[in-house]
Amino acid sequence: MKPVLLIAMNFVREQRWPILVLLLWVLLLAFLGLMSDIRRQREDLLFVFKQVAFYVVVFSVFFGGSAIYSERRSRRILAVLSKAVSRQQYLSGLVLGVTIASAIYCFTLGLTGSWTLGEAGFPMSQVWFLMLCLVAACMLAGTVALMFSTFLNPFFAASATAAVLGLPAVAGESHALAAQWGYVIPAYALTRTVLQASFQSPGNSFWLPILLALVETVGFWLVAARIFAYVDIAVAVE
Repeated sequence: MKPVLLIAMNFVREQRWPILVLLLWVLLLAFLGLMSDIRRQREDLLFVFKQVAFYVVVFSVFFGGSAIYSERRSRRILAVLSKAVSRQQYLSGLVLGVTIASAIYCFTLGLTGSWTLGEAGFPMSQVWFLMLCLVAACMLAGTVALMFSTFLNPFFAASATAAVLGLPAVAGESHALAAQWGYVIPAYALTRTVLQASFQSPGNSFWLPILLALVETVGFWLVAARIFAYVDIAVAVE
């Protein structure tokens, strides 16, 4: 477990600048909460909150899609795997690192949202449930991107991840059972829960998509480990 935690923390440390950029968007929400009449402009604040929340899902895809590529390019992966660290442990550390990075952002956003939206009448408990949905969506999206990154460069890995995560949305638009399609890859359903929240309908604490995201994260991690076992990491990448 210790190697996994060390890899995860090292990943978060290396991604500190992208994480800082994300946190600046949270500061924007806090600034708007200070400078505006929260009661009168609560819809605008909720719109900014949802927009800022969506950014972390996008960033988690790029975090997962570029992690292995960056490690292989710097040749650091050879040093890590030569220290009695298995490839499964290595991937576990990266998945945990993406989750921790996303959780830091979501925790900060949850605190800011509780203050700004809470004063405007949005249930604080629902704010934190939406943050759990967001963390689960980021964890799953980052793991899918990580799986593709085992054999694709970051650009194609991100594109393939976007296609896979978008399948439920496309299928839902062309099928009568739209709600059920959202659970095929629940990152879409979880993100939609956040984006569709409103003061009139803050949403219900429906835990099934979160549980499915956890199960599918493990599944995609296992597939990634299986593929990664056959990848020649000694080959230089450009």
